[in-house]
Amino acid sequence: MHPILLNIPFVNQPIHTYGALIVIGFLLALQVSKWQAKKLGLYETDALDFGFWALTGGLIGARVVFIAVDWQDYFIKQPFVEIPSLGISIPRVLALWQGGLVFWGGFLGGFVACVLFTRARKLPKMLFFDIMVLGLPLAQAFGRLGCVSAGCCYGGALSSENSVGLRFPPGSAAFDTLINTSSTEVKTYMVEHAHTWPLFPSQLAEALGALVIFGILVWMSSRKRFHGQLILTYAVLYSVMRSCLELFRGDAERGYVINGILSTSQFISLCVVIIALIIFAVMRPKYLES
Repeated sequence: MHPILLNIPFVNQPIHTYGALIVIGFLLALQVSKWQAKKLGLYETDALDFGFWALTGGLIGARVVFIAVDWQDYFIKQPFVEIPSLGISIPRVLALWQGGLVFWGGFLGGFVACVLFTRARKLPKMLFFDIMVLGLPLAQAFGRLGCVSAGCCYGGALSSENSVGLRFPPGSAAFDTLINTSSTEVKTYMVEHAHTWPLFPSQLAEALGALVIFGILVWMSSRKRFHGQLILTYAVLYSVMRSCLELFRGDAERGYVINGILSTSQFISLCVVIIALIIFAVMRPKYLES
């Protein structure tokens, strides 16, 4: 874990690794989509212009869903957070460097932004979706590395203190949460060792899975049979992967639709898979007939 990437000289303002990795992932994803548009000879300028829309819609969606799941912490328990370097307090909902971004919220926010953008520019929606989704798994991979740096989205406790897993120090989201919710034995261990019990590396597992999905989409991009195939494939693959990884997560604050059984992300993944498969079933016969 390395939460602070560097400090800006003279003003002593930290650049958080979490935010920096998200920005890097976003820029790489945008570049991939630009390359894809250039390869197709279509909408290269539009792909770049959509970057602002994607960033705005994605951040709003990711933050809104997270806060909706954990609204009491943000509006009742601790509505403000201090920025020590500036000596001021701001609403906690704006403290993005502390984590608190739900990917599915970001995806849905970005999707809505893409719908509005294509409508405003009068672009073919499914083709443009395919162009823009290509780099998304790459951005996800960097985002999950950011989660490692912040200690959020952590996995469940492994069976032994000697297990190979991630250990997060005081100040991380994992440590600060688990020190207040764990058994006396685990608390004693955390205090003595100044890090958490070994946790399943869920962030690294999702980053790896996202890279695999990215490779599949790149392979499919020159072999797809109809516009929309890439975004539908992504929706199904990521939903399945995310639902499986949720079984190994340990951060209860991510929220549940059915407590302890069906997490918020699993519920959204289920809905996305159903919708994607229905759209695929509708579009595939049209392709076979053409």
